[in-house]
Amino acid sequence: MKTNDDVSGSLKIVNNGAFGKLGSKWSVLFAPDLMIQGTIGGQLSLLMLIEMVERAGFRVVSANTDGIVIICPTDEEDALAAVIAKWERLTGFETEETEYSALYSRDVNNYIAVKPDGSVKKKGAYAEPKIVASSWPSPLNEVCSDAVVEYVTKGVPIFKTIHACRDIRRFVTIRTVKGGAVKDGKYLGKAIRWYYSTDASGSINYKLNGNKVARSDGAKPLMELPDAFPNDVDYDWYIREAESILIDIGYRSERPTLDQHLLLAPVI
Repeated sequence: MKTNDDVSGSLKIVNNGAFGKLGSKWSVLFAPDLMIQGTIGGQLSLLMLIEMVERAGFRVVSANTDGIVIICPTDEEDALAAVIAKWERLTGFETEETEYSALYSRDVNNYIAVKPDGSVKKKGAYAEPKIVASSWPSPLNEVCSDAVVEYVTKGVPIFKTIHACRDIRRFVTIRTVKGGAVKDGKYLGKAIRWYYSTDASGSINYKLNGNKVARSDGAKPLMELPDAFPNDVDYDWYIREAESILIDIGYRSERPTLDQHLLLAPVI
């Protein structure tokens, strides 16, 4: 049974695809003037919103072409809503709003957001891999982002989450290596999978030139999933990686002084 989200997602792909064709000279939809108007017009409109929000005394902490993140105290939400409504009247655009109780960002496209109900949205490098028509999922030490989420939302120590996980799939890295990869003289293929092991030495290398595959020191190939959880997982490596994520997202152990974060995304 299709849901509204399914329909919305499908129509978004159609709309984005049609807009992209405006810039292709091989498409019947080719219209570079319309593409520029849409792109520049949307960017200028978003900059206008940022200026109005900042002038009203609120702080914009992040922005991209899809929307902006605004810090807003709960007792000033009506004042912010009035600014947004004015912008909507001036531009003809509409906004959608998602409340966050906390937002931990490495950058605009990679973040962990906590909603008021305690649910978590992970974006970019911290998101769960998804299988889409154009690509395969690329897991990257998912146990580390799991541990970070448990720590910032529930205070569970990093090491406890990592040591408690018994699903080796949460520990693996999957990477495509052009020309294929080798480890200790054994050819692994072009799509390789590994975990970090206390028994592994050296790195995985490109077959074509012998160069090291990035971040593969201490990596143990895992081309077939084992029946039992390995006993040589380098837990210390994953703990350090999770701690580095905490630093990257700017986590502070003290509670924020403002109550909520609001993400306002113009719907064009």
